[in-house]
Amino acid sequence: MCLSRYSGAEPLKTSFREAWIDSPRGYGLYAHIHEPAAPGTYPGVVFVPGANSAGTDYDRGMGLRAADVASCGFVVLHYDPSGRGRSGGQEDYWGPVHQEELSSVVAFFSRLKEVDRKRIGILSFSIGIIIASGALANYPMDDVKYIFDWEGPSNRFNTTRNDTHEPLRGFPTSDDGFWDLREAARFIGRIRCGYFRYQAEVDHMQGANKDHAIELIKNAQKGTALWTRCNDNPEGAVFDEKSPGKYRWVPESLNHKGQMIRYLSEINAALGH
Repeated sequence: MCLSRYSGAEPLKTSFREAWIDSPRGYGLYAHIHEPAAPGTYPGVVFVPGANSAGTDYDRGMGLRAADVASCGFVVLHYDPSGRGRSGGQEDYWGPVHQEELSSVVAFFSRLKEVDRKRIGILSFSIGIIIASGALANYPMDDVKYIFDWEGPSNRFNTTRNDTHEPLRGFPTSDDGFWDLREAARFIGRIRCGYFRYQAEVDHMQGANKDHAIELIKNAQKGTALWTRCNDNPEGAVFDEKSPGKYRWVPESLNHKGQMIRYLSEINAALGH
């Protein structure tokens, strides 16, 4: 399926190359760059992987792929956080090391001649919002104009599903030393860019519950975010977790990959004005 129709533009041929990025701790971070084949300057998006995924997971699979977004007129970079894929270092499980690394990845990305520095965003998948929000809260990243958060968890309780999510059984919610450094709800109020939340009617982890989405939106609004938006709700809409049915969530009947590209295109069109 051609997804470019969701961006309102003709599909572009794309190219791909590998890159190595120096981490602040001395090892290399492995990355792929996907971009339109035609020379020019394009909006840029850095993918932050979810779960304990490597960036190369976004070269393939059934979800949104980097090449899909590049064919719609973006430069896309995805990378392996430390301890994953071909990158050096140790797995940090979305913590301070991974957050620091992202600041270096964005600095590298913003220097690419084909990237429009006025239109750079971060697209975080699921638990990747911890890395993205932590990096933006704790490091100067003025070139980042927005986070696009795909259904990320807000706090330790919904991240672990109250300690029932089997892959996270080793990180109980009682471990304050671990989770105090890994809750997006703690960070999102200190970002200094826009915050876009993509939220389906049925979340990939939380089911019909929307409390995690609303907590992040509300915390961003109470903090220093330049703007907030969720799906097709008005920019700056105020959400109430007691009445989630009042708001527009993405129906399961729609093409989620296409909707993500549509929203990315809308955000970047607004940045271009």
